[in-house]
Amino acid sequence: MPSPTPCLGPCNTAWRRAEHLLATAGTPHDIPVTWGAPVHCFGCVERVRRHLEELLELLVAVSLEPLHGQRGTPTATTNSAPTDTTPWPGQAARLLTDLICGGIAETAGVVRAHLGLADEDTTSAGLREGVLLTRNVRLLVAEADWLLQDHPLARETHDPVRTGREFAPSGNPAAQIAYWNRTATRFTRQDKAPETKRFAPCKRCGGPWLAESRDLRLVNDEPYIECQDPDCRALLTHAEYARYVKTLAAETVAAARLAEAEDHSDGAPEKPAA
Repeated sequence: MPSPTPCLGPCNTAWRRAEHLLATAGTPHDIPVTWGAPVHCFGCVERVRRHLEELLELLVAVSLEPLHGQRGTPTATTNSAPTDTTPWPGQAARLLTDLICGGIAETAGVVRAHLGLADEDTTSAGLREGVLLTRNVRLLVAEADWLLQDHPLARETHDPVRTGREFAPSGNPAAQIAYWNRTATRFTRQDKAPETKRFAPCKRCGGPWLAESRDLRLVNDEPYIECQDPDCRALLTHAEYARYVKTLAAETVAAARLAEAEDHSDGAPEKPAA
């Protein structure tokens, strides 16, 4: 059995970023690494199962889009070629459904080949798309461990690979499934915008660019706080940020008291005693 390596999933995004800063700028960190079992950790396997199960409901919501009209009115722009054709109602939903269902069917075909099973007969009369999708999703959920540990592309990076000016999407099954889930979630507008919060200046660079990160591993069910300045990229847990704010507040109060004392020492009239 191959020795475990750091998990390739999003659970190690913060660790990989910190390791890059350590290698390039010598910035130390204490972010723990999550090991794969042997490629992806158990948390990432369960995340893939959850994404697959959510896709069944998300694609139902996508299919209802034509009943509620188009998401936007087609308009001509200076960047588009003139055309006398316009999207037909539900075209965007149909294209997205074809993309996701086709990708799931292709991945399920790889799993069936691995298990020595026959391919699904998609030509059977009366076989509905939803039935075939459900069968494929159930198969992928059951074989999620194989997908993330032994699939031929399971060790490929989750990040897109730059090929010249273009980015080629990752072939990693976990990355593909996460992309399908994320795309369907955004299409159906079920993604929730993060609440806007005001943070103190960055502890390292002093800039007003601290924000909660939604793509890094959670710590005690709370996201990391990271500096958005590309030259800084400092990372803080909520506990570290709370201690930093407490220290910052104490320094501010001390500075205000010192300024007040200096005003009195310069001959400013003192308040009369009661």
